[in-house]
Amino acid sequence: MEKKTKVDGISLAIVILNIAIVAVLILLVTLIYLYMTGKLEPTDVANMEQSEQTAATLVTTALTTDTVETTTEPEEMTVTEETEAEPDAEETEETGETTEPEVLVAVETDDYSDEFFANDFFIGDSIYTGLVNYGYFDSSQVFAKIGLNPESVLTDIDDTGLTAVGKAEAMQPKHIFIMLGSNGIAFMGNTHMAEKMHELVDKLREACPESYIYVVSIPPVTKEHDAAGQETMVMVNGYNKLLKGMCEEAGVVYLDLCSKLQDSSGYFSADYAEADGMHFLGSAYKHMLAFFQREIQL
Repeated sequence: MEKKTKVDGISLAIVILNIAIVAVLILLVTLIYLYMTGKLEPTDVANMEQSEQTAATLVTTALTTDTVETTTEPEEMTVTEETEAEPDAEETEETGETTEPEVLVAVETDDYSDEFFANDFFIGDSIYTGLVNYGYFDSSQVFAKIGLNPESVLTDIDDTGLTAVGKAEAMQPKHIFIMLGSNGIAFMGNTHMAEKMHELVDKLREACPESYIYVVSIPPVTKEHDAAGQETMVMVNGYNKLLKGMCEEAGVVYLDLCSKLQDSSGYFSADYAEADGMHFLGSAYKHMLAFFQREIQL
């Protein structure tokens, strides 16, 4: 009887032990599950009394974090979109501001003032005769002859018996505009002509010490005139290059009229060229004078 009671006690103990083991296993599985799901930190396993509070805190924190992240993401996207959009808008505005002055190329008009040239003097060949023939100036302001070149201008006289320098000396003009060389590029050396132009400038400076002297490039020729081979753009450009260098050496202003009369292909524009491909249409003189005035008033 005593033996049976002892066996029953052992069996009960084993059952209780098994129940305890199972309970422990269930607890461990529960804790592991909570830990794996992020509801518990490792320290919570040792402090079960605070597990519910910690779990609630973690859940609250997790929910708060999710809410913040959910709220932040759209804001970041919005900021990014605005940041990317702003430079485009600024660039457009800046481009507009930069473009406006360039669009104001309305300065390139053919308007000029008669009063501006009221006390000026022009020395040139047959091209400059148009200044008188088309009524731009009185003959008293122009010394121009057919066939005149940088060498002959030093000695040739007009109807009054004066040379170009003598006429300028008598007038004492405010500005003197010289354009010579078209009649010499076909048979005179460019270097020789540039030297003679330098000599003319020196004589004018001595005779008219208060005058401003401007040396004008010879004009271009048309494509058809160039093809004839007598005066070509190669000759024109070569002489004008030397002429510009001479002006720098002599200390006078060089006016690049040639480029103002060229078309997109580099020849004398049909808007300004006479049929012979060298001389000016009446409108070309207005274009030339407007260019002179703009350059001087800059």
